[in-house]
Amino acid sequence: AVVSTQSTGMINTTTIVRIGRQQVLLRQLQEQAKQVATVRQPALVDSFNRPHTYLRISITERCNLRCQYCMPLEGVNLTPKAELLTENEIVRLAELFAEQGVNKIRFTGGEPLVSPQIVQLIERIKKIDGIDTIALTTNAVTLARKLPELVDAGLDAVNISLDTMVAQKFAFITRRPARTLQKILKGVDAALNSNLKSVKLNTVVMKGLNEDELCDFVALTKDSPLSVRFLEFMPFSGNAWENKKFIPFTAQKELIEEQFGKLEKRNDVPTSTSMNYGVEGHVGSVGFISSMSRNFCGGCNRLRLTHDGMLKVCLFGKDEVSLRDALRSNSANCEEDLLEAIHGAVKRKKYSHGGLSNIQSEMKRPMILIDDHRGKPLQAFRGLKTLSHLDSKGQARMVDVSAKPPSVRCASAVSAICLSRDAYSRVCENSLAKGDVLSVARIAGIQAAKLTFQLIPLCHQIPLDKVEILYKFPEALSHDDGAVSPDGEAVSHDGEAVSHGDEGRFRIQIFCNVRCFARTGVEMEAMVGCSIAALTVYDMCKAVDKGAVIVNTKLVEKSGGKSGHYKAQ
Repeated sequence: AVVSTQSTGMINTTTIVRIGRQQVLLRQLQEQAKQVATVRQPALVDSFNRPHTYLRISITERCNLRCQYCMPLEGVNLTPKAELLTENEIVRLAELFAEQGVNKIRFTGGEPLVSPQIVQLIERIKKIDGIDTIALTTNAVTLARKLPELVDAGLDAVNISLDTMVAQKFAFITRRPARTLQKILKGVDAALNSNLKSVKLNTVVMKGLNEDELCDFVALTKDSPLSVRFLEFMPFSGNAWENKKFIPFTAQKELIEEQFGKLEKRNDVPTSTSMNYGVEGHVGSVGFISSMSRNFCGGCNRLRLTHDGMLKVCLFGKDEVSLRDALRSNSANCEEDLLEAIHGAVKRKKYSHGGLSNIQSEMKRPMILIDDHRGKPLQAFRGLKTLSHLDSKGQARMVDVSAKPPSVRCASAVSAICLSRDAYSRVCENSLAKGDVLSVARIAGIQAAKLTFQLIPLCHQIPLDKVEILYKFPEALSHDDGAVSPDGEAVSHDGEAVSHGDEGRFRIQIFCNVRCFARTGVEMEAMVGCSIAALTVYDMCKAVDKGAVIVNTKLVEKSGGKSGHYKAQ
């Protein structure tokens, strides 16, 4: 309105403007009151008066990496599909948590980007009234390719897990090809150049492995709005945690300040898991997540929902509640039962670390199954009295078989090598420069089986009657949703390759069959034979395919001896 003091008959225009301003102010106050009325007050408050507004949802246990601190070397048993939460069940539970004051949801795994429903979940849950932030924790192997549709669906923030920028270290830590690191770095760049509100890089620090790279990671914050956060190495079942690998955040901080000078402390919100600092002249920030040396449990506002519907109120806690079962009960009071279960679990939450007094020595599950109630405790070494190669004091020993009667012993084992199309064709055509790959590998496998007692310290020297190496080649190649390769591609359950045009890999299975008449079995001879044969194929093909991968070495069948017959499923 234009202010004017000119009279217009019965009313002055100045009066009109005042009335207009009052009406605008009244409308603003009404709108603010309406907004206040619609703000959900946190309903999930524990006995320590901590409100819980942040829910982490694990949508898969699958992962395309095999990080040593996260997954045991032997892998994990996958949950039957019928026991997993469906997309609709995840959305329904998200709605229920939002009604109880949760305003932030983070998708985790496994690796959430291997889930085919991730985009739809983000899109649907972002529309839930009360949900302000959708975040994602990822290893970023496929992030660069998938990011545009994730952002379009409503993704607000991403945390990227990366422990090294040295290719060979990466291969060691993740048990995956070194070339995969470049895909992750492309994912980091894509995230920084997107419309995401927050991009964070999480690095687990392990002494003797990557503490020499701390300053390299800090350098990434120079010109980018990146938050690099260093995590203390935490103990989980199967991740070979030991105190000598542990570096407290204070030592990490000192290493960084030696190069960059004193770090500038930044203000942290009460619920922050990270102590955040700035580096002079840097756009980004540096943080320390001190789970072991200085916990941040006092401000915890986080809950976890597993891929199979278990509610965990603490990362380290053993207590879990099945929301899936309550959701599928079809009872008339389903929602009331769910709310009672959720509120009860929150009220029982311990103050810190799930109530464990010493988390280094307590029994825990693998990190990749941290949200999985099926995780088995790690048994203390001194308690493994049933292992024949340990004496009563837990010391290694060679088993005395002199009292056993000799009998016919047979064993069959298999190993597989995945080759590029070019290498596979050359092997089949016998056109490699080094010669006849399969014949040389066969001889190497037979020789290795006979020398197993020299390679495996506690094995007996056994006179073998028969050793044979056999090959199985891939036939019809098709997609299968059973497993995930390092590059996020499909690999079938039976070990055959899944072809993707010229980029497909072909899996040759190598069987070793061994027979003898002796007092002990020949399982190890069969395992060594197929393993060395596979390594020989790799050696002869590496000039044309350095990315060849040896996988799935296992015992197929054995017979004879006290334990009788065994056949793998």
